[in-house]
Amino acid sequence: MKLGPFDLHLISDGYFRLDGGAMFGVIPKVLWNRTTECDEQNRIRLALNCLLVRTAEHNLLIDTGCGHKYTEKQIRIFGIEHPPDILSQLAARGLDPADIDIVINTHLHFDHCGGNTLIRAGEVIPTFPEATYVVGRREFEEASHPNERTAATYLHHNWQPVLAEGRMELVDEDTEIVPGVTVIATPGHTLGHQSVRIETDGRVLLCIGDLCPTQAHVPLPWITAFDGYPMQTLESRRRIYRQAVDEKWNVFFGHDSEHPLGNLIEEEGRYKVRPLPWGDEVEGVQL
Repeated sequence: MKLGPFDLHLISDGYFRLDGGAMFGVIPKVLWNRTTECDEQNRIRLALNCLLVRTAEHNLLIDTGCGHKYTEKQIRIFGIEHPPDILSQLAARGLDPADIDIVINTHLHFDHCGGNTLIRAGEVIPTFPEATYVVGRREFEEASHPNERTAATYLHHNWQPVLAEGRMELVDEDTEIVPGVTVIATPGHTLGHQSVRIETDGRVLLCIGDLCPTQAHVPLPWITAFDGYPMQTLESRRRIYRQAVDEKWNVFFGHDSEHPLGNLIEEEGRYKVRPLPWGDEVEGVQL
């Protein structure tokens, strides 16, 4: 997909499953099950959508999926499905791991940064040896000191080898990484959660991260139980949704397995989403 000078590629790291009740928080199953199917264990299938952004000077990868560093038990519990995975998807586009020069993590939960590292000869090493890994400073601090509730998702082997090799760059709120690509603070899912805004000539694609994981989660109160600070999520959504509607942004959903791209719209005071096909030029499908 083309957005001005940016070539955008949907890169899949496969799929995994999480409990549907946890994914929809206080929303009862009788409501969320109308839009999202679950299996016999009440789990819903979620995509691990990452975004490759190519410019004349850079290859950026936004989020890295869950990767491969799991036991058989973990693979079974989370229903992790490979292939596809990031490296095979990049190879299909003629890219080696060393060709990625910037990785942006929206946050450090395992399903968004697990592909940061891999195991080679029994050692955990950075997957992208030439890349700078961009992480929010506040997110790094929270991940470095997990509590009993967050320890299961903040897995240090997903980022400590990157830090050890001096390849992690900590940024503060609203930082432009390269011209036209800016990380913006969208706290709530985690304190340091950041979304990524890609902008050219007034046209915007927002990688919204887990501020809104799928199109089914667009209604303001449909917030996951995994959000550590749900009231902050609500405030971040109000702010971002308003701007996205007013300025006709396109939105990239990191966990939507059917429609990773859409426009937010407002009807009778409620936010909804208009799914968009992947592959068209962004400027050709805006409202």
